[in-house]
Amino acid sequence: MKNPSFQRLFYRFLFSGVVLLLSNTVDAQVAPSSPATTPAAQPATGFQTIHNDFYWLDQNGQRILTRSGCLCQFNGVFYWYGGNPRGFYEQYCYTSTDLIHWTNLGVVMGQDVDANRIDVLYNDTTKQYVMFMKYNGNGAFLGIATADKPEGPFTLKSQTLVDDAPMGDMSAFKDSDGKAYIAYVSWAVGTNAQHGIYRMSADYLTLDKRIFLWDIRSREAPHIFKRNGIYYYGTSRTAGIQSSGTSYYTATDLAGPWSPAKPLSTPGSDNSWDSQVDFVYPIQGTQGTLYMFAGDRWTKNLPQGRNGDYIWLPMEFESDTPVVNYNQDWDLNLSAGTWRKIDAARNLAAGKAVTASSDDGTNPAKNVTAPKTYQDYVNTHWNSAPGDQQWIMVDLGGPTDINRVILKWNTNAAKTFKIQTSIDATTWADVFSTTQGASYSVTDEKFKTTAARYVRVNAIERAPLPPGGRGRRGGRGGTPPTATATATASTAPAIPAATATPVTAANAPTTAPAPQAAYSLFDFMVLKD
Repeated sequence: MKNPSFQRLFYRFLFSGVVLLLSNTVDAQVAPSSPATTPAAQPATGFQTIHNDFYWLDQNGQRILTRSGCLCQFNGVFYWYGGNPRGFYEQYCYTSTDLIHWTNLGVVMGQDVDANRIDVLYNDTTKQYVMFMKYNGNGAFLGIATADKPEGPFTLKSQTLVDDAPMGDMSAFKDSDGKAYIAYVSWAVGTNAQHGIYRMSADYLTLDKRIFLWDIRSREAPHIFKRNGIYYYGTSRTAGIQSSGTSYYTATDLAGPWSPAKPLSTPGSDNSWDSQVDFVYPIQGTQGTLYMFAGDRWTKNLPQGRNGDYIWLPMEFESDTPVVNYNQDWDLNLSAGTWRKIDAARNLAAGKAVTASSDDGTNPAKNVTAPKTYQDYVNTHWNSAPGDQQWIMVDLGGPTDINRVILKWNTNAAKTFKIQTSIDATTWADVFSTTQGASYSVTDEKFKTTAARYVRVNAIERAPLPPGGRGRRGGRGGTPPTATATATASTAPAIPAATATPVTAANAPTTAPAPQAAYSLFDFMVLKD
């Protein structure tokens, strides 16, 4: 197929029958580099809790938009990049020092075509932040953009066909020697027919040399991570937006030879715990390196209590074999690079008496301190009667030192509320208040240690119902690429960080009116950390 006109016609015909798939992006830097000139932020100390199965929010109480994204660390700060699933026309950036509290920096790159599977690497020589992306369509170009700062703005530099053909999903990987590689799904001999690894040029801006190519059909979401001198090349099944199992290959050299595919062990699940793998991120600490499995949850499994857009799970190893067990909640120590399971005995409210302003007659207040697991969350919760002004109170049985409260909200959550403590249930002190509560989210707040017998949530205003559906702006389409392998892209519109647009009512998914039903709470936990 050497005739360029015939080749373009062939690709147009081929793409016209392809279902445009929603997918996600991988980042698996083994040792993320940061510019040495900027003082590094200090990582959070002690344990922080990851809460799966709920929606994660930014500082404004808006859901985080990092579909098909990547996680990076520069100068001690975590950067979570990804796209708005309403068409993937805007790439957002969020920052955090603890992986729990996220600040939305707004749109760091915007374009008139869809771009997803974002990865960002820092080039130690050029001092540039380089963004890699699957650009313009499902059968797409490799898009490359650069910025002087990790928060952007990023400017599109090129769009290139890989192997003189469109590509499917891709990710970028930076090895410990500073060299960069892309893992990609090649369409050169058919849709999603092959996978390859390319080494990038020293400045990360162009393809240098393909170092491996093999036939892997009906697999996507490629990602690479490295542990103990072994490279792992992971993929998901090609299943559109459906959750799917993860498989991986291993090698001691990126140029191969690679082992046969092996299924990732996820005991109790055959679909990666209701997700599609996004990346595996290494968290290096003073006591070791924790490898964290990250998945996008496009479709929910509500009967099993699995909601939310993303899941992060600790990856365990049996020798060199990775295993991912499910933990709805787990503690992460960033500075140590370790993790632990949640000890139920730490919950001082477990089994304690609960009273409330009202209930619906079916779901009483006592449910919020009853033992439960992620499998039965949907069946164990408290519902108040309708009305904004409601409260629910736990009696710890006597004065107890506390400094943390965790609330797991159902769909009908409080937007404006206070957490209050008291010794006598008469005089109350506020330890936390917010106007940013959101549906199906977790409130996990620490405060100065105080002695209290009673802990109360005083709800003032209900949160809006969540947006319905994904609502894509024209889907994941775009015209199938027909440009040459060295096509030069025009500069995409980029929004400077200083004027970056945060997620607001104007650009976030439309929300429904406030619910007429009751407040609903799954869990009310009280701790002393």
